[in-house]
Amino acid sequence: MAADKSNPDPIDANASEYPLSRGSGLLLGLLIASAVAVFFLITLGGVVRVTGSGLGCPDWPLCHGQIIPPLDFNTLIEYSHRLAASLTSVLIVAATVVVWWRHRESKQVVWVTTLAVGLLGVEVILGGITVLTELPPTIVTVHLATAETIFALLLLAIILTRRRGVSKVESNHPIYKWAVVTALVSFAIIMSGSYTVGRGAGTICPSWPLCDGSLFPTLSLAWVHMAHRILAGLGGILIIWVAVKAWQGRRGSTGIGLAGVAVGTLVIAQMVVGAANPWTGFASWARAAHLTMATGLWGGTVVMAALAWNGQVLNPSGRLGASLRTVPDYLTLTKPMIIVLLLITALGGMFLAAQGVPPLSTALLVMLGGSLGAGGANALNHFLDRDIDLQMGRTKVRPLPGNRIAPRNALVFGVTLNVLAFGVLALFVNLLSALLTLGATLFYVFVYTMWLKRSTPQNIVIGGAAGAVPPMVGWAAITGGLELPALYLFALVFFWTPPHFWALSLLIRKDYARAGIPMLPVVRGIPETARSILLYSLILVSVSILFVTIQAVGWLYATGAVGLGAIFLYLAWRLLRMESISAARHLYLYSLLYLTLLFVFVMVDSSVSV
Repeated sequence: MAADKSNPDPIDANASEYPLSRGSGLLLGLLIASAVAVFFLITLGGVVRVTGSGLGCPDWPLCHGQIIPPLDFNTLIEYSHRLAASLTSVLIVAATVVVWWRHRESKQVVWVTTLAVGLLGVEVILGGITVLTELPPTIVTVHLATAETIFALLLLAIILTRRRGVSKVESNHPIYKWAVVTALVSFAIIMSGSYTVGRGAGTICPSWPLCDGSLFPTLSLAWVHMAHRILAGLGGILIIWVAVKAWQGRRGSTGIGLAGVAVGTLVIAQMVVGAANPWTGFASWARAAHLTMATGLWGGTVVMAALAWNGQVLNPSGRLGASLRTVPDYLTLTKPMIIVLLLITALGGMFLAAQGVPPLSTALLVMLGGSLGAGGANALNHFLDRDIDLQMGRTKVRPLPGNRIAPRNALVFGVTLNVLAFGVLALFVNLLSALLTLGATLFYVFVYTMWLKRSTPQNIVIGGAAGAVPPMVGWAAITGGLELPALYLFALVFFWTPPHFWALSLLIRKDYARAGIPMLPVVRGIPETARSILLYSLILVSVSILFVTIQAVGWLYATGAVGLGAIFLYLAWRLLRMESISAARHLYLYSLLYLTLLFVFVMVDSSVSV
């Protein structure tokens, strides 16, 4: 049948632009194998570094003057690294040969793979120079930078090769420029970490988040280490923001959405592994895992930027593709950004209870159990609110009203996550933390979602108690009980919730009115809502400052609470005076930053000895 020239299918219309869409299985296999090999090689290089095996083979290209040397521990590690490098080189060269042999018409893939081979030659020379000059920090860093660049080029080649079923549009995805910036930032973080280790400052700060338990390190090398931490912290915030933007822009862009999820998950995991280094006394496994996670994050940002370039959208087909497309939807059910905020408050409770860094194993288990519990509660909220969500512009594209996930599946998913959360916390932490988590879920589902939300404008005032439980879970996980400081942390989140949520409800009050939800702006109007926001903001800031009087926190927290609270009150007063959408939006966005920074001050204050 002849093609319809007047109305061509968008994918078919661009098929001629993607000559690799057929017969590229061999090339794709070689590229994937090469990328995996480079990733493994970088990880193995990290093991060489943390075990002090860089000169396990003191000569080059042979090892102790032999092709197969006597294999003591350090020699075995370095020799394995060299063998892996040889195998990786063969794979990369083979992939490039296939490109030139069968796919020369695809100029982009030709250039990318050829550049990878060129850098491979540079990398081999740098490897020799690194050994012969006895590991100078600058050469070691350049050596790593070249390997990471080759890894990125291979990932880009995979994206270019996987253009089958790709729809190409004329403009870049909206996050493209930020995705590129994110990739550059993640690369800079890796390089700063490598330089820090090369300078001998990798293990000089024995505590976290600060260096030696005080605000100002006393050694110059400590400032090198702290500069890396500051860059990683600021860069991490940027990367999370871009990952969220990628997730929000996933409609019709399955690949970009999945990349955003992966990048967001990796940056949080990388922060945890980074903190685990000083917490474990800089154990070899933690130091090696730090580089491995950083490389994975770098690769994720590269993939995200590549997918955003020219609006490239991967739409997997078949059973596997359908399964992949449901992953973001199930993740949506858990409301991951809310989980992150809840985990920060739980960490604040743990830091305060431990008066410093909590045990790593306990912290990880609480974050796992807390994530499962909060995710399960949110999934049940999606299940119960599916009729409301269908009527609201902000929520009608969610998985259940969008008919992408069956209600029964969402119900089973939510219940399962809560069962797992209770099991993890009860078996590996303590029963009180498990009961608190379960109680928060039951309150959120039965009291707030099923009753208060649909019946009273004070719904969020009372219902907000569920979201205030995580700091008590963190405290209980460390102490096995509940005391006054934990109740203060509960109060902070409890009184923060109404002004935060009412500011949001002002932005979407028409949606709530359409759905028949008696939110305060719908029932009492904008002026009354603005007055209530200011009243609760006054209570919130007062509680945050009164917290100091029980001597659970010190002057550092007090300074932060006063400064952050002053801004909060100003924005609440500005909203009362202006009654504008922009004022409500500014308060809503700042409220997220306020709670995060307030609990960061709790954690830092608990860790600082002055």
